[in-house]
Amino acid sequence: MAALSSSLLLLLIGVGIQAAQIINLPGAPPVNFKQYSGYYTVGTTKNHQLHYWFVESQNNPATDPVLLWLTGGPGCSGLSALLTEWGPFMVNADGATLSANPYSWNLNASILTLEAPAGVGYSYATNGVVKTGDDQVFFTQWQFMKLFSLLGIYVPTLVQTILDRQTQYKINIKGFAVGNGCVSSNEGTDSLINFQYAHGMIDDTKWQKIKSQCCHNDTDDCPFHQFNGVDTCSLFVETTSMNAWNGGINPYNMYDNCVNTPGTEVSTRFRLEYKYRTGKELDVSQLSTVPCMNETAVTVYLNRPDVRKALGIPTSLGPWAISMVYSGDVDMACNFLMGQRFSRKLGLKEIAAKKHYIVDGQIGGFHTQYDGLHFVTVRGAGHMVPTDKPSVAYHIINAFLFDQKF
Repeated sequence: MAALSSSLLLLLIGVGIQAAQIINLPGAPPVNFKQYSGYYTVGTTKNHQLHYWFVESQNNPATDPVLLWLTGGPGCSGLSALLTEWGPFMVNADGATLSANPYSWNLNASILTLEAPAGVGYSYATNGVVKTGDDQVFFTQWQFMKLFSLLGIYVPTLVQTILDRQTQYKINIKGFAVGNGCVSSNEGTDSLINFQYAHGMIDDTKWQKIKSQCCHNDTDDCPFHQFNGVDTCSLFVETTSMNAWNGGINPYNMYDNCVNTPGTEVSTRFRLEYKYRTGKELDVSQLSTVPCMNETAVTVYLNRPDVRKALGIPTSLGPWAISMVYSGDVDMACNFLMGQRFSRKLGLKEIAAKKHYIVDGQIGGFHTQYDGLHFVTVRGAGHMVPTDKPSVAYHIINAFLFDQKF
């Protein structure tokens, strides 16, 4: 989060952001401030549309500071924070109404919330490509920064770039704050393991063995992040790190309850963070729910048609090319029921009901066709479908690529 002067808002308006004042926000109490919602075009090819929500200060918006809020994750929407953490409204459990927040941060500051990168929340890509790597420019016109993953890294990078470009862009930046940010992937790995031991999550006998075998009897400065092979130390780091997400304890507050059972979403988040640490590009659209957190109310509210209309969200967020979701039906890590339910809940029109398909004279699995989406199961296959059932995998990929009958 960066604290900016009101000149930022003027600069944003000056470059032609699509803006519209929010007049009647469904379920919201009366307010004494103005708020706006719109899109800003970014990217070297101008394909990414980033959604923002701007709330003016309840005090004196002409002179009060402007806060820029970016949510990390990677892949978490800033609107969730606006409606559950610091915003002027808190979404109620019914998912239909909002309550005034007596501790709203906009009591004395205007706040610009940006959903970034494309694929997060209401932000999208007009060409359907939402992957964002280190070379993806965030603010193309100003060349403010390169988009990295977690906020602990890209907020300081953003601020530094603004300061470096003061001769070009006169933004009166005052400072920035990072809340529980990932400021270093290496330190994150090293400290997490020590944190888990300090909270009784690691067996002491195993810890003493690791301390002697891997850390030269000094776990405080042990480079756990360097262990990435198949040896004992590497396996310990891998399983311990995974346990932080999949161990049944709320990773965001270990003393708070876990309101949904950690499972495939947690594993997905861990895999994405691993991609981040290895320098590979991220696809934040793979994420949906936050492990152990109940986001039902805010999800229901933000997906209501009248709310989307009030915020100026397009009915369809960009063109959607034909797509396919396929699952081996004996995979437990990412089971087929998840994909099946996901496909159904998209609300697409069903074109053809579930029906078996034949490969080499045998039932290969089952196929359901929706408008723009195929959901396919592969009988007897696990997580690596092409390895377990290569002929069936070949059949379905060709049917998909060349629009053939499954």
